[in-house]
Amino acid sequence: MRRFLLSLAFMAAFTPAAFAEGLTKAQVEEIIRDYIANHPQELVDSVQKLGDQQQKADQQISIDAIKKNREWLENNKNHAEAGNPKGDVTIVEFFDYNCGYCKQALTDLMTVLDKDKNVRLIFVEIPILGDSSILAAQWALAAKAQGGNYLAYHTALMKNHGPLNEESLTKHAKAAGLNVERLAKERTDPKINDIISENLNMARALGIQGTPAFVVGDQLIRGYVGVDGMIEAISTARKAKEGAKKKD
Repeated sequence: MRRFLLSLAFMAAFTPAAFAEGLTKAQVEEIIRDYIANHPQELVDSVQKLGDQQQKADQQISIDAIKKNREWLENNKNHAEAGNPKGDVTIVEFFDYNCGYCKQALTDLMTVLDKDKNVRLIFVEIPILGDSSILAAQWALAAKAQGGNYLAYHTALMKNHGPLNEESLTKHAKAAGLNVERLAKERTDPKINDIISENLNMARALGIQGTPAFVVGDQLIRGYVGVDGMIEAISTARKAKEGAKKKD
């Protein structure tokens, strides 16, 4: 596939000049085939360079979107949070309750919060893995509206290894000390679905295509990184913050 795409690009650049020299299409194609056969590493390097350039461009778009939407990300009343509310670094996690790596990330994030008392964690539900994900997000957001038991409920849902349905969501809600009847009613509130839609739109604006994803400072981390990866991201965010203060 890479060779095919590069052949097209090579042909697009080379063909006008070649035809001006009187070469036929077949002759041009033969020249391109010979070049590919005789310069494989050069072509691989070119494709890699193009890929790196595209990755950098995509990353810059994400950084710009993070800066533009900082208020939404870090000071949104619809988001539940944990850790130090006045922490000097904020982690914003985009997750789905059916995501296996999100379940692993929960333990890592709690470890980070235990090790570093100056970190704030914000939860953003983006149910992208089916109807049960949407249902779980609705219940969790309704739980957030009840006050201080969101984290207990969130943890229970992340540790749940069976199907997420009315029965399991109700069971975990009772165990977390939530008002189950109120949850069952309020999870159908149109405001809940509006929050989910807004979360999904923000994920798209940031270039997030899967879960988990994390915003740490100006960094967008796509995918699972473990405890060490998260600690490194926090350190990078702190250094960037200190550097910005020195400039001021």
